[in-house]
Amino acid sequence: MKRFLLVLVCMALCIPPLVSLSLLQTERGTIGMGSAGVALSSSPSSFFYNPALLYTGIREEGFFTLSGSYHDSIRPANFRDTVQNPLMQNPFTHLSVSFSGKNVALTLQNQVSLNDRKELSGLTQYRGLTHTLLQLDWATGRSFFAFGLNVKALAVSERNPIDIRNDSILTDFIVQTSLGKFDPLESEAFISVGIGLLLDYDWFKMGIASDNFAFAQGSDPLQVSADKIYKTLDWGFSFSTPTYDSNNLLHLFKAQGALDLVDLGSEDTRELRTGFALKLQLLPTWSVSLKSGYREKKKLPSDLLKFDFTQGTHTLGLSAQLGAFTLDIACEIPIYWYRGITDDDSVVQGVLALSFSL
Repeated sequence: MKRFLLVLVCMALCIPPLVSLSLLQTERGTIGMGSAGVALSSSPSSFFYNPALLYTGIREEGFFTLSGSYHDSIRPANFRDTVQNPLMQNPFTHLSVSFSGKNVALTLQNQVSLNDRKELSGLTQYRGLTHTLLQLDWATGRSFFAFGLNVKALAVSERNPIDIRNDSILTDFIVQTSLGKFDPLESEAFISVGIGLLLDYDWFKMGIASDNFAFAQGSDPLQVSADKIYKTLDWGFSFSTPTYDSNNLLHLFKAQGALDLVDLGSEDTRELRTGFALKLQLLPTWSVSLKSGYREKKKLPSDLLKFDFTQGTHTLGLSAQLGAFTLDIACEIPIYWYRGITDDDSVVQGVLALSFSL
């Protein structure tokens, strides 16, 4: 087992990233729940949303977690119009390794995105971006209250163009993104300090978090901005039914729900996220979960209590935990699709994620 762990660590640290979009700071298992997770403790990597979720009152032991995922947009018009390379719209891959104890965690993430798709004769051309993130999380607490802190250091590099030939899509995808040279973008690099709070009443939790309590981009000095804190302020709630009954026997079913208000001060990224999961618990570490959720952008703060389904997205997910391994499949579908309204730019987001935890 020790030799197996060593191989996994070497893979995570040495294999270059494959593909991605902009930096994705979410726990993949909650994408099917509308990406709601500010107060949801559902996996060893839940603290990505809120560092306070790392508190020892929630996590009684340490974890080693290795995870990878592939994200892409599916554009039906590509198949209707027989476009070349129809599946790779904006591919995104992620590789992460995390070492976490009772109240501290160290995470290294590699992400690469292919953007600005152009169709040329015999090939598809993209602009490639690589994001490498080093993150340190710490949390402490007392009774039902927890406080968390994280420090992130991000490096960004670019390769433009990246050519994917139609007759060797998979080979070019791996070679171009793994072995090709990416040039650093020093102005895009940043360091940030985030904070999180959590109230935990077992079946009900409330969390507050901000990714940019302090930040510095490029060569700028570290600064604290009340405006930046407000723009990245997240507020979330969650509930869950007990895992075990009064006789310490495993319940057959476990339900979880979450509601998040994300980036409360930002007109561009303010969003409502909510989701629900029903887990069939076969054994303590063997389960299958069905997930559904909803997310909607909110231009004005007053819109947070309103629903405009023409702007919303429905999420669906299926998760299976088989001992130390977890497989997640999720998709995001625009609500207007259910009303029969589509156009050539309509897309469905798809995610496939695999993680291993000890």
